[in-house]
Amino acid sequence: MATLASAARSGDKLSTLKQLRDQIAKSIQDSDSGRDIAALSKRLMEVMDEIERLQPPPKKMTPLEKARIGGDAP
Repeated sequence: MATLASAARSGDKLSTLKQLRDQIAKSIQDSDSGRDIAALSKRLMEVMDEIERLQPPPKKMTPLEKARIGGDAP
């Protein structure tokens, strides 16, 4: 598992954002300060929005692919 520092050094922005997301989520979980939780939660949502923008759109499945996995997948 990569660390935030190693992800940042790699230059891979998506990987770095995912590590940052995980770090912020852990900080929220470990915090007892309402003010810190509010600020961290806002930042977490911003990071998650950025991750969503950088990820490629989901691939649309063909009818054959849907049939192979059971037919009810999006």
